[in-house]
Amino acid sequence: MTQRELTRLQGAMAIASFTAGVAIACACLFLIPPPGEISNSAISIVSELLVLAGAILGVKTTYDAKFIKLESDLQRKADKPEQSASDHSSASGQSDSDE
Repeated sequence: MTQRELTRLQGAMAIASFTAGVAIACACLFLIPPPGEISNSAISIVSELLVLAGAILGVKTTYDAKFIKLESDLQRKADKPEQSASDHSSASGQSDSDE
């Protein structure tokens, strides 16, 4: 599964959670007697679904940012020894020719 597919799946889960939360709230508001009263359990379910949607997107965004930073740090460290090694070998080549 590619990163793009994973992002779309997580976005779809967040949208589905939000839609389910709104549907539960509407059902409790208009279909369950007495009309217009939302019970505590329905409010609890809606809030849990909305928190789930936010958590999925928030955690994904946080880890994506950390992974990008880690990748750039590793790339910078990987490039640095190559440059110093090439500088060292050219410097040692000059000292060998001086002898």
